[in-house]
Amino acid sequence: RQRTDGHGRFDLRDLPAQLVTLRVRALGYAPSVGDVDLRGADRLLTVHLEVATTVLQEVAVRADTARERLARVAATSTLDAAALAATRGQTLGETIKNLPGVAVVQFGPSIAKPVIRGLNSQRVLVMNGGLRQEDQQWGTEHAPNIDSFEANAVTVVRGAATVLYGPDALGGVVKVDHAAVPDTGHLRGDVALNAFSNSRQGALSIGVEGADLSLPSLGRTGYRLRVTTRAAGNGAAPDYYLSNTGFRELNGSLALGVARDWGRAELSLSRFSTELGVLRQAHVGNANDLQRAMTTEPRDSAFSYAIGRPNQRVAHTTMRARLLRQLPRDGQLDVVYGLQFNHRREYDNHGPLRFRNEPAFNLKLFTNSLDVRYTHARWRGWRGTIGSSAIAQGNQTLGKAFLIPGFDLWQGAVYAQEELAVGRLSVMAGIRGDAISQTTIAFADAGIRSPAGTKAWRNGSGSVGAAYLLRDGLDVSVRVARAWRPPTVNERYAQGVHHGTAQYELGDASLGAEVSQGMEGAVRYRGRALQLEAAAYSNAVDRFIYLRPTAPVQTIRGAFPGFAYAQTDARLRGVELATSWSPHARVQLLANGTLVRGTNRVDGDPLFDMPADRATMSARWLGDAASRGRWYLGAGTLLVRQQDGVPSGTVYTLPTAGYALLHLEAGTTGARLLGRRADVSLTVNNALDTRYRDYLSRYRLFVNDAGRDVVFRVTMPF
Repeated sequence: RQRTDGHGRFDLRDLPAQLVTLRVRALGYAPSVGDVDLRGADRLLTVHLEVATTVLQEVAVRADTARERLARVAATSTLDAAALAATRGQTLGETIKNLPGVAVVQFGPSIAKPVIRGLNSQRVLVMNGGLRQEDQQWGTEHAPNIDSFEANAVTVVRGAATVLYGPDALGGVVKVDHAAVPDTGHLRGDVALNAFSNSRQGALSIGVEGADLSLPSLGRTGYRLRVTTRAAGNGAAPDYYLSNTGFRELNGSLALGVARDWGRAELSLSRFSTELGVLRQAHVGNANDLQRAMTTEPRDSAFSYAIGRPNQRVAHTTMRARLLRQLPRDGQLDVVYGLQFNHRREYDNHGPLRFRNEPAFNLKLFTNSLDVRYTHARWRGWRGTIGSSAIAQGNQTLGKAFLIPGFDLWQGAVYAQEELAVGRLSVMAGIRGDAISQTTIAFADAGIRSPAGTKAWRNGSGSVGAAYLLRDGLDVSVRVARAWRPPTVNERYAQGVHHGTAQYELGDASLGAEVSQGMEGAVRYRGRALQLEAAAYSNAVDRFIYLRPTAPVQTIRGAFPGFAYAQTDARLRGVELATSWSPHARVQLLANGTLVRGTNRVDGDPLFDMPADRATMSARWLGDAASRGRWYLGAGTLLVRQQDGVPSGTVYTLPTAGYALLHLEAGTTGARLLGRRADVSLTVNNALDTRYRDYLSRYRLFVNDAGRDVVFRVTMPF
């Protein structure tokens, strides 16, 4: 081994007269490996290295700062860029579903929505690049309209986070972070290609970025551009295809940013668009057909890329402007303005609209939002954030069928959260006040009577938490929180067939606001080889809103399971466990488990739609080779217990059997492919092609869940 001089020159003497292999490495560049023939004469070599990003698998930083200790108060899990690379090309829900405390509501292979501690939809807020995602999230089949290739990290905050994020975060927050727009360097980028065997899906994403752009009045400007497309046919269960479950997706984004001594400013534009099919077996003509669909295997099973009726077309356009201003004494001002337009169209499979290119639902949602946060300098040991937020939202209902009325929504809030560290003790406390006004627009047609009216709510949230460092690497924390959430428009006024969920929903205008009072505790250990986290919580929710099954409803569009919104007093309790153990430098063992219990405090029955107990275990063998980069081999399993916590007298929500799935993986980072550095992986999900139906699959009444899926991923930077 020899190092070059300061100019990159090297001189190797007294080498054997034979064929030798020369390896050249430099931080920030892809390694160069080649054979040199010294049998004839001395050689003069010039080696050109390609610029490349160096990916560190793990960086452990130990600190005893106040900020580091305070981070332990909240229950959080984070997937960094390397972990996200293993799930690229999938939905956001699929990406995070194996984290502790997290599950997904599944609608076939194309729709997966996050569930945190038994709560989902309007109780789980998605933050995309610092901006709250507003894309008709009240629907359980309305998955977040986010391109997973844009994410640089995903953090899940488990439990009420309403102080900083508002009533929609009663159950938790999913934060999708983007890398900052670069402020140095020339053009660079990456190409990512994914292939999925189950639905024969292909995904391609191309991104470029740099900081060599010069704009008038701005000077040096960073930029990032990404285009992503995905296409899939019908997903497959082990014995048949899931009819009409293909999808197509085309996304694009552009971001510009400047970084100066005063801070950073960014402006981004993005558009997410998708067309996806809805399982045809869930849409039937009458009650007898519905019964047959729930008791027999599908008859029209065949693979196809075609997307027929029923189907959905969704487009989400976002403009986001963000200013991060550095202030004296480590203060900071963070201002985020967002303009979002969500256009959702759902097409019918029955009735007069079946053969017309006219949507049954045509919903247009316009959202303006402004968030201002000031992080003040430390004062007598206290450091915290003071902020305000405002939302102005309008929803148009333009389709031929009715589910929800058009509405206008106004929301304003002020909040403060402070942190204090004294020795080994950290304390965090926060308070927030919200005022929300909801105005519905009258709708009257074909037996539907939805009146106009305005309803306003004012309420507060708060939390207090503490963490204590018992010794190096071991700490305990406890937190209590009060949160609230007003009923959404669909919970108050829904009346009709929800095509995506294939069910008839009926709202209740008299619903009151939910109020939650919860407590949680956690123990965390972080050693050199072993990391362990265990958390437990109990959350009492007064006036808990849920969908109560009713008798099937016959409509001109067919027969559908009936559901009505209702309220009760509920309690949610659970335990979460996550472990990581490396008994050897090349061996990594991971395990986590989640247990949730939801109880109706009025009659003692279980709550509807609580996730079944589950655990994941995996093992990885790591290696390193000059020509193949850093490689790994792994195997894992998902164990799910039978969900027998089902309310008595239920019509549709039948218990589902437990199941176990085997997953296999292999991959390498930094390998040479076509003369360039590349990250390559091969994953086999449900390797044994196991038949199963998850309790949170909305299609469990009709079909099995997905069978074996072989996934190939390659990412090549340039």
